[in-house]
Parts: sequence; structure tokens; C-alpha cells
Amino acid sequence: MSAASMWTAMQAAIAAVTPYQGSDPVASAAYRAAVGQAMCTAIISEQNTPIAWDGTNDRVLDVGQFTKDSFTSATSIPLRIACGDGQEYEIEIAGRYTPAAASSLSILQPNNTGPATNSFDLNTIQSIGVTVSGTDASAAGTGGFRLEAVGASIISCKATVFTSTLNKKIIAISASSTSTSRAVITITSVWNDTTTVWSSLGTVIQPIAWTGQIVCRRIA
Repeated sequence: MSAASMWTAMQAAIAAVTPYQGSDPVASAAYRAAVGQAMCTAIISEQNTPIAWDGTNDRVLDVGQFTKDSFTSATSIPLRIACGDGQEYEIEIAGRYTPAAASSLSILQPNNTGPATNSFDLNTIQSIGVTVSGTDASAAGTGGFRLEAVGASIISCKATVFTSTLNKKIIAISASSTSTSRAVITITSVWNDTTTVWSSLGTVIQPIAWTGQIVCRRIA
């Protein structure tokens, strides 16, 4: 919580309990207790309220703050979050789309653009039905960080994002299903560029029109 947000919560709390203030010890104790309770309530309320987008600028999140956005029939989903060197985020995705081709990918394009081809290393372990397989691809040409299992109609994904300029990576776990199969996949994607600063968390690219919700939280 930022200093400005804390001050706003304190002012609101004090204003809300002004009737409790008194000159005698009992009234003063009640006032102090009421202020403390109101402050806690105000702070908890703010911490549980997502940061809204202003329509123009990327949102800047303090540690613990989060965004929560819904999208309908979208293939390009901007997260609109400013980030910088050495930060850490969590992204949670839940939604639905018509099954895509097996070779299709859901990806996150850092800085809202596709970096140079073959700039991501990729490691996956996936279970489709009872079959377990894995890949270890050097310089995979995905155009972004891979997020989920392919060919799905329902996607549920949670990813941890590390924005360090020298070690930009995402570790994601996702689950998906079609009418005939279910899949779970663990993915590690590394952006091999060690000079470009990751300044905007990016845009999620879906292979086909997607409807759902994305929650992004800064954790460090």
C-alpha cells in the first residue's frame, strides 16, 4: 500500500468515527478503538479492490495491488501494467474459447509486441489424458512467453512472472479440456534478450476469440 493510499485510508477512518471522540477517558478510549477498527477496515477494503485502468496509461502497481479485467470475444488482450527490472507478478487466467488447432498457442507478448523470432527458450511437461510428454526447445519461435495447453476450449492458467532484465521468464501451470480430452501442462519460458527492459507486462494473444477474466497481482 502506498503512503498516499495509507493517508487517504487514515483520513476516511478518522472522519467516519468522529462521533466517538470525547474529552473523558472512556470516550477517548472508545474513539481510539473506533479509529483503529475503521482504519483496518479501510485498508483491507483497498487491498481487496482492483486497480482500474484510466483508459490511457499503463497501471503502476505497488506490491500487493492487483488488477482484474474481463474480456469478451477477444484475441488480443492488453494487460496495461507498467513494470520494471527485478519485479515479480502473478497472472491468473480463466475463460473459454472454441477449440483451436493443435499447433496454436496462447502467449504473452512482453512490451505489447512480438520480440524477434526464435528469442524464447521453452521447457514443458504435459499430461494429456494418461499420456505424459515433454519438450525442451532452445530458441523456440513462439513470439512470446507460452502460457497454456493447446487446442483447448476451456483455459485455466496461473503464471509467475519475473521481469529481471538479465533473466526474464514465466513459469506457468495451466489446465484445459475439450469434449474428448483433458490436459495439464507446466511451462517455463525464458526471453533470451538480456538488454531490453521489460517495461510493460504485455499483451496476451489467444489463437481464437476468447471470453474470460484475467487477474494480475504484483508480489515483489
